[in-house]
Amino acid sequence: MENLAYLLKLTQAELKTILYNYLKEKNMSPVYEDGFVYAEGNIPILLVAHMDTVFDEPPKNIYYDKKNDKIFSYDGGIGGDDRCGVYAIMKILEEFRPHILFTEDEEIGGVGAEKTVEKLLKPNVKYIIEFDRRGSNDCVFYDCGNDEFMDYVESFGFVTDYGTFSDISVLGSAWDIGAVNLSSGYYNEHTENEYIKFKELEHNINRVKSMLKKHKKAPYFDYQEIKYTPQGHSIFYDNWSEDDFMEWLSKFYGTPTLTETQSDGKKLVLRKEKNSESSKGDK
Repeated sequence: MENLAYLLKLTQAELKTILYNYLKEKNMSPVYEDGFVYAEGNIPILLVAHMDTVFDEPPKNIYYDKKNDKIFSYDGGIGGDDRCGVYAIMKILEEFRPHILFTEDEEIGGVGAEKTVEKLLKPNVKYIIEFDRRGSNDCVFYDCGNDEFMDYVESFGFVTDYGTFSDISVLGSAWDIGAVNLSSGYYNEHTENEYIKFKELEHNINRVKSMLKKHKKAPYFDYQEIKYTPQGHSIFYDNWSEDDFMEWLSKFYGTPTLTETQSDGKKLVLRKEKNSESSKGDK
């Protein structure tokens, strides 16, 4: 936990230098570029976290409520988004050597991810995991519509939820690699009331270690980007029939109904089941 507290107190620039040196210490030959730090590993899975936070200054004092398993600060936002992700990857590197990407400036529109796809060739990996989601159990795929990949990630105990953007929205699409964002134990991100549940973070670190252990049996998952019509009414995958799409959609919204509109297509009317929750934020 002390290592996480140390990471929370760093600026983005300080953290970038530390991570570059850390990867060198792990004999990983990192690449230090404007926008990112990258290193190839010997496990064909890419782990991603971003180095910035939304706050102007990092916290000076970190506290831990052991009874409630809460890490917090009175100095404003603690920056668990996404120092939890950085910490998770560093812990995983103590045992495994997946490919690693740390990006800059995700919080202002995925700037580091955009620079990465401009400068870096597509990595030879089977899929991408980002640690950059609130909570304890979520897996978020954004516009990645590979149903087999979603089922694969859920087989490790995660539950699909929704978000609007993180770095994998750029990386997965540009490289045509299945990508998922996993819960990292932080809550109330982007607010002064942000806190971290450390045991939840550790639990998901261990779940990802299980995924890495099984990498030889995992296939390559392509991205299969969800396609939206200009009117925003319907969504289709490149290689899916309408029946395929409706079956996939029913996993999240129950059984949708179709009502005819103009001759140029159909309009989806989504009927959520009572136990389904919509996205609670931007990640």
